[in-house]
Amino acid sequence: MVKWDEPVSFVKGATPSVRKAWESLGIRTVGDLLLCLPRRYDDFSKTVAIKDALNGDVVTLKVKIVKAYKLPTFRKRMQIIRVMTEDETGKIYTNFFNQTWLLEEMKAGREIFLSGKIKTDTRFGKQIVNPLWEPAETRTIAAGKLAPVYGLSRNLAQKTYRRLVQIALEQLDWETAPNLAPELMPIKEALYAVHQPKELEDAEKGRQRLAFDEVLLYQLALGQARSQSTRAGAPAIHFDEVFAKSFVKELPFPMTGDQKRASWAAFRDMERPIPMRRLIQGDVGSGKTAVAVFLCAHVQRQGASAAFLAPTDLLARQHAKTFERLLAPHHIPFYLVTRTDKPKDLLRVAEQGNVIFVGTHALLEPGRMPKDLALAVIDEQHRFGVGQRETLANAARNDGRVPHLLSMTATPIPRSLALTLYGDLDVSVILEKPAGRLPIHTTVCWGSKREEAYRAIRAAVERKERVFFVCPLIDPSDALGVSSVTDMFKQLSNGPLEGIGIGIVHGRLKPAERDVAMSKFIEGDTPVLLSTTVIEVGVDVPKATIIAIEGAERFGLAQLHQLRGRVGRSSLPSACYLLSDAEGAALDRLRLMEKIDDGFALAEEDLKLRGSGSLFGTIQSGHDAGMQIARITDTPLIAKAREYAKEILNEDPQLAHHPILKKFTDEMRQTSHLE
Repeated sequence: MVKWDEPVSFVKGATPSVRKAWESLGIRTVGDLLLCLPRRYDDFSKTVAIKDALNGDVVTLKVKIVKAYKLPTFRKRMQIIRVMTEDETGKIYTNFFNQTWLLEEMKAGREIFLSGKIKTDTRFGKQIVNPLWEPAETRTIAAGKLAPVYGLSRNLAQKTYRRLVQIALEQLDWETAPNLAPELMPIKEALYAVHQPKELEDAEKGRQRLAFDEVLLYQLALGQARSQSTRAGAPAIHFDEVFAKSFVKELPFPMTGDQKRASWAAFRDMERPIPMRRLIQGDVGSGKTAVAVFLCAHVQRQGASAAFLAPTDLLARQHAKTFERLLAPHHIPFYLVTRTDKPKDLLRVAEQGNVIFVGTHALLEPGRMPKDLALAVIDEQHRFGVGQRETLANAARNDGRVPHLLSMTATPIPRSLALTLYGDLDVSVILEKPAGRLPIHTTVCWGSKREEAYRAIRAAVERKERVFFVCPLIDPSDALGVSSVTDMFKQLSNGPLEGIGIGIVHGRLKPAERDVAMSKFIEGDTPVLLSTTVIEVGVDVPKATIIAIEGAERFGLAQLHQLRGRVGRSSLPSACYLLSDAEGAALDRLRLMEKIDDGFALAEEDLKLRGSGSLFGTIQSGHDAGMQIARITDTPLIAKAREYAKEILNEDPQLAHHPILKKFTDEMRQTSHLE
């Protein structure tokens, strides 16, 4: 027997190579293994005779091995094992690639199950290529069933993973498994349903049961943080009408009505001695940062400190430039604090107070936050873990009170869903775009139409404008078959953009290298910037008028809209080119980008089309909330879990009478981290 929280190495058959593969997937305990659910299921439940297996059918065959042999090939690295099998109705050939060890397994006369797709258009007659196979003398794991398909590392085969999950289910001491909501489906039943379903409906019921636990823990963690900060109280910030009018007058642009309403709502919140907990949703380019600067400046003028946190060094530096531009007329100083950039006298400045800090999560390290912190602003709040948000929300001041907290996100979330996910926050929405912004013309470039994008890029460079070129990956990947920054650089430099300076930015570059690349891009030394999605949010380059996105079908609509928002940030005409070789439904989905420029409308479409896809990952990243199972379409489930959490906390705020819930909630708050 193994216990839920014991190391996954305790599972029988977990070899060192398997354990290493699990570690790369973040699987450290038996519970981690069982909560890593299948991405989908292959239906091998249809067991038929060979004569009834038709071309294209996905079936399971019970056959007897006639002979197995190695085929000669002209490719050095390719080895093919051919197995002839039969049943009472006929014969079928099977090819296995690069698995020479199968010659020892495929002995004549042995009965096995084969599951896979049938091909009949071959010179050998019926064939099944690289199928799943299992011996008939033992209980099958996947053959003849709905076979779970897991997201794996390259060094861990599906067959191995399935077998070890089955062993873990059979070995587990179920008394140690966390049954967080006993009145619902037992966790044992739920886990068997998702890993060994008889029907797809069973798998979905099990997933929803496990998703409920995820959301419950998240809501409990947030509820406890909210309760703690409310009890502590917050500093009341008096609204200075004279300064507010002066600040608005000195802005280099007129504030939109939505910006004014969001600012005023926050000012009213901060006048009370109760901690503000507000979320500002704003479409890309709607001016959320200007609102944040306004609030931070106001707090500093009232003799207290404010901190603005961004999830990455690149975004923190970009925001620092905005702070510099908007604060200069009022001679209000601020300090940039990242892992690599911080003032030498940081601790003294923090101790002195009455300051504005702009930085990354480096600010959360002990002693770096001002002791008189009155306002904390989190940009792209979904990129900060529960524990980090709680650290900010409960940052104790000299007087024991906690700061007001403003969260911001550029990910458009339907209001009903936002209230369900972020029920602990008041929500402001900024829809209006700043005056003078032009619509971004979007074009899907398929096949030979790519040349249209290249012509537009060359023309923009001639006009001294800037161009973003985004790729899904840093390095090439044979498995995914999509372009990367490294191979696209070669293609563009030696092809359609030959002679044009191209810079590179991605997440592996050191901050100093990214700074140099961004500076050269902004100055025009390299007018084309080739990057991954590291430039997705916050990067503001007014001269950037074109963004081209390679492999666009690999992104959700919400993320494509975020990327599109990197251009169109001035009065210059701008364009977005979606480069793709996709066909059918994937291409139709991209064409929605040509018709819709409203982020909230696109979020709704993403919800309809992708369901459990990227939108939820953008709103609540898996590492952030532990939500690897819950989906954005689980709105009723999320609402139910939230109400259940509120009932528990109303009766037992410290979870003293719910030790299992307390244990897992504490773990979530301690281990939450940045994506």
